[in-house]
This record gives sequence, C-alpha cells and structure tokens, in this order.
Amino acid sequence: MRGSDTVSPGSDPVLRSARPEDLPRLWTLDRLCFEPGIAYSRREIRRFLDLPGAEGVLAETGGELAGFSLGHPDAPDVARVVTLDVHPAFRRQRLGRRLLSELLTRLAAAGATRALLEVDVRNSGAIEFYRREGFQETGRLPSYYGRGLDAFEMTKNLSLGGAGDRKVPR
Repeated sequence: MRGSDTVSPGSDPVLRSARPEDLPRLWTLDRLCFEPGIAYSRREIRRFLDLPGAEGVLAETGGELAGFSLGHPDAPDVARVVTLDVHPAFRRQRLGRRLLSELLTRLAAAGATRALLEVDVRNSGAIEFYRREGFQETGRLPSYYGRGLDAFEMTKNLSLGGAGDRKVPR
C-alpha cells in the first residue's frame, strides 16, 4: 500500500489468493487495523501463510490493497480464522463479508466443518459482525491479548460457501 490516504473506494475490489510478495502490504494494513500488541508482526503473518493448508484471500482495487483474510486448518475438521482486515476506506461496503465468506468457503472445501476465531471483547463492532455472520460466543479467554485484554472465542458451523444452506460434500 502506498499510504493509508491513497486508498479510495471506486470499483468493486477483486478477490485473489495472497502471495508471498503481498506480505509487506498485508503487514502494513494489519498495523492500520489493529492496535500494537494485537496487530501481527511481519514474521507472524508469514508464519500463518506458510502453515499447511493456509488460505489468504486478498481484495484489491486499482492495484491497492482494500482488505484481506487469513485462516488455516487447526484440527481435522476445524478452521481457524486468523485475521480479517479491511482498510477504513472500504468498511461498511460488505467487503469484510466477502473476504470472510471466501475464506470459509475455501477452508470448508478442504474439509473443515467448523470455524473458530478470537476477537477482542472491547471490539463491539467486530463481535456484532461475526454474530451476523453466524458465529456464536463459546468462551472468554482471559488475558488473550496481554494482561487484562480478554478475547471471546467464537465458532460457526460451516457449510459450503461459509454461510449457505448447502452442506460440504464428502
């Protein structure tokens, strides 16, 4: 990304798989979206992308990064959503929903029947978004993000498409 002030919504962002050369832009956007201590380091993002079965979905418009999602298989039938980042200029335009849906579709096609994520208990906007997308709170993780910074664990049963009625073919 050339700078947070150079991204502007225009045409509908195009989704594609994240590639290794995207790492600097992913890291920059993650730092814009999350506070220090919650944002991932460059090394952590690279490690997530290198995990077996990992999926990274990136949204671009005009060559600029509008958002991305990362996830990976965590158990034989569980997919872990690592992060969902949307540039502030593209929020409230359903891009987060598109990125999450595509990520969950890919992970479901690989055999996941349940998605799992963690979200900062202070992030009411994200909690409400995930609830609307079918996630339910299944626990509270004390000091997950550091001393006194709790997270909710949220899960969702998956079907093909991440949110539809069709079941994953076996």
